Amino acid sequence: MSQSSLGQFYAYVVDVNTGRVLLDIRGNEATPSASVLKVLSVAAGLTYLPATYTATTRVFTVPSQPGTIVLKGGGDHTLSQMTKGSYTTYSKPARLETLANKVLTSWNSDQPISKIILDSSFFKGASYNPHWLASDRTNGYISHITALQVDSDRANGDQTSYAYSGYRSTDPVLKTGTLFKAALKGLAPGAKLVKGATPKDAVELTSVTSQPITTWMAHATGISDNTETEFIARHAAKAFGLPAAFTSVEPMVKTMLSSLGIDSSQLVMKDASGLAQANRVTPKMITELMQKVAQGNSALTPLESYLPVAGLGPGSMGGRFTGANAVARKFVKGKTGFIPGLYSLAGVINAKDGSRLAYSIFARSAGGKKVGWATRGALDTVATRFYSCGAGLYL
Repeated sequence: MSQSSLGQFYAYVVDVNTGRVLLDIRGNEATPSASVLKVLSVAAGLTYLPATYTATTRVFTVPSQPGTIVLKGGGDHTLSQMTKGSYTTYSKPARLETLANKVLTSWNSDQPISKIILDSSFFKGASYNPHWLASDRTNGYISHITALQVDSDRANGDQTSYAYSGYRSTDPVLKTGTLFKAALKGLAPGAKLVKGATPKDAVELTSVTSQPITTWMAHATGISDNTETEFIARHAAKAFGLPAAFTSVEPMVKTMLSSLGIDSSQLVMKDASGLAQANRVTPKMITELMQKVAQGNSALTPLESYLPVAGLGPGSMGGRFTGANAVARKFVKGKTGFIPGLYSLAGVINAKDGSRLAYSIFARSAGGKKVGWATRGALDTVATRFYSCGAGLYL
C-alpha cells in the first residue's frame, strides 16, 4: 500500500456477507472518480428503467406541409449508418438504411420529399459538457450528447475498415440528417435539412428500435464507453422525472443512493461517464454500492455481471493482472478508471478464502505525490492482495 506509484492512495473494502470493514484508507475523503463513476450511472439505469426499455427513432409525415417529413431522435447512440457486411462496436444496432427503406416502401405520394425536419428535442440542455476538453471530442473519447446521431458520432465507426476513426463532429444532428437524406436515394434529392420541433399535426410513418437498455449497460461498463454512459443516464433521468440533461444526473443518483442507505453528501457528478475532472466520490460510497450489487436479489444485481473480469477480454481488464498478479485472474471483477492525475478500480472480488469482497481503490496525484503509467499495475497488485488475504485483510 506504500508504493510510490500509488500516489495519494484511497481504499475501502468490506466483507460482502458480514458488512465488516476490512480496510479504510481515506474512505470518507472525496476524490476524483474517473470512469469508476460509471457504476453509479449504470446503477441508476438499472433502478429507474425496465430491462426491456428501448430507444426509438421515428419518421413522421406532416399533412399540413406536403413533401415534409420529420426525423425524430429517441436517444439511440447506436443507430448505425453501416450497411450489410459492416459492423460497429455496438451489437445488432438499428440501422439508418433500414429506416430509409421503410420510408421508401411507405411513401405513397408522387411528390418527392422537399424538407426534412431534424428533431433532437428528446434530450435537453447543453449537448457538450463545459467540464470536458475540446480534445476529448476530437480524440474520440466522447461525442456531443444529442438525441439524434449515428454510431456515437464516430467519423468512421466501421470496425471492418482500416480507415476507422473515433473522431467526433461538432454537429451530430446535421450529420445524421445528411446521411438519412442520402439513404432516401431519389426520394429526397433536393430536400432541405432544418433543425426543429415536430409539428403538432405530424403523423408517424415508420420507426426503428434499439437494443434493450441492458445491452447498452453491459457494453458501457465492459469497455468504458463514455457516450453510451451519458445516454443511459439521460434515459434514466427522464424516467426518474427530470429533464434528460447533465444537470439531472447528480440529483437522480443521490436519490438512488439515499434509498439504499448510502451517504451521498460528498457526491459531485458533473457528468455520468467520469470524464470530468470535477467529479467527486468517496471510496466508502462506491464500495457500499458494490456491496449492495454483490448481495444480489435486487435491481442492481446485473451490474456485477457487467463488470470486466481480470485477465478476460474483451473488456478493459483483459490485458491486466500479469506476472505475480495473475493468481487473481478470473477472481477480481472491477470497473477501471483513468483521467490525468488519477487511476481507479472498484468492484467485487471472489477471494481465495471463499469470502466475497466489495472494494474501491483510487490513486491520485496529490499531497506532493504523483501517479503515472506504473500506477495501473500497482492497483492490480493491491487488488491481488485483497484476493489473497480475503476476509483476513482487515486493519
